[in-house]
Amino acid sequence: MMIFPKNRRRITGIMMSFCLLISCIAGCASGIPGSAASVPEETDRTAAGFLPGEYDWPTEPGSDRYAGRTLRILLTIGGGGNYYEPVARRMMEYYPGLTVELNYTSGAGDVLRTEVLAQNAPDIFNCNSGDLPHYSAIRQGICAPIDPVFDVPTLDGSGRIGDLLDMDMMRNGSVDGSCYIFYDLSYICGLWYDANWFAANHLPVPDDWESLQELAVSCDAIGADVLGACGLMSHEYPTQYWWWPMVISTDKDLYADLTNLRYEAFKSPSMRRVVDKMLWLRDNGYYDTETNGMGNAETQMAFIDHDFALLPCGAWLEIEMADAWTPDWQLSFLPYSFGDTQGHTYYRSDALASMISSTTENMDLVCEFYRFLFSDPASIRGSVAIHTNVYRIPGFDEQYSDLLSPSVKDALETCREMTPFTPLAGIWYPGLNAGIGDMIVALMGGDISGDEFIERGYELFRQIAEDDSIPKYRYEP
Repeated sequence: MMIFPKNRRRITGIMMSFCLLISCIAGCASGIPGSAASVPEETDRTAAGFLPGEYDWPTEPGSDRYAGRTLRILLTIGGGGNYYEPVARRMMEYYPGLTVELNYTSGAGDVLRTEVLAQNAPDIFNCNSGDLPHYSAIRQGICAPIDPVFDVPTLDGSGRIGDLLDMDMMRNGSVDGSCYIFYDLSYICGLWYDANWFAANHLPVPDDWESLQELAVSCDAIGADVLGACGLMSHEYPTQYWWWPMVISTDKDLYADLTNLRYEAFKSPSMRRVVDKMLWLRDNGYYDTETNGMGNAETQMAFIDHDFALLPCGAWLEIEMADAWTPDWQLSFLPYSFGDTQGHTYYRSDALASMISSTTENMDLVCEFYRFLFSDPASIRGSVAIHTNVYRIPGFDEQYSDLLSPSVKDALETCREMTPFTPLAGIWYPGLNAGIGDMIVALMGGDISGDEFIERGYELFRQIAEDDSIPKYRYEP
């Protein structure tokens, strides 16, 4: 898929950022005493001026080239865990005298804003897109293009970092021909269920709308709802992992039209089919409306207790709720996303993403971090052991699949018969998913009618489309 920017205006100025104490990963470095060629003092290490092709990259452990220097990284607390910690530790072992300060904290978006305003931004930051919309960060100038990293050699010098990456995914974060978003690891997102509970209760695993209706009726007969979703995070869970997959699985042309802000599509027959499915669940009492008022952990506990059968979520679920599963559970990924018929099923491909500060003066250290993250086996194994998900790099299945959680392995197998997609409109236009999420909660809670849902959606997309202050992008299937 190609993405073509339509509005090429830049919004200059630097805002945003962070507070909180920085937790340092420190420790004794080990390795071979190094004597790699020194780097001239005049080397430009800024994001704008650094030239990776002219840099003498170390390819053996023990180099003291970076002794006395510090790389600062900000990572938000989330379902992926502190998966940068093994990478930071490995860097300090490999390069004696290097310090990597890793601030693993909640509210990372606010921390970053504070630090940017204080002109003390970290070199690398990885914030939840709900706290820091990526395209807002790009437009506000707080992040730098990541393209120079693609030309950096792998840690063993056998190739380029860019040769290891899924460049189609990287281009999902492009503006004016430059990439800005590093998609670190890949998540499979969609609907999850308990295969053992389904089998014990003779519940059908749906693969089309008719079998989904059969499942809903069967769940109702045993006192459970068929679906629930975290209403207090409606911009994410019901919107990104249920509604958008339902839209594209119902009509991929409808999805393309909405992604391109053709707001008339919200009044199309295809959107009416989407809304009618939602209304069927609501009006027959098959949707767990109590989850509209629940947070993430509370919703997931209700799912584990089998209050409802299907949960929209990402592949971090098993690790995030590690202490809550009972022995009889078998978490599995549903090969269906509320489309009309078999063979038209999509799953949302998501990722944790990092960005490079536009004000960094440690671009060589930044590049080193990504060398380790994507090309050092010890760093990769340490990182995957924490988040138990997938890096889209060559040879991952053969070398690291033993570290994946059982539910992720199941999802990977299931998804071989499905089509991945990333709902770009919510990435390009901050606030769009929040608006859709509010509409979903209102509809499923009985506060608005189907016609009101369609009218509100039409207006939401129209206002963004007609607002000339918002840069626009074009999706080409």
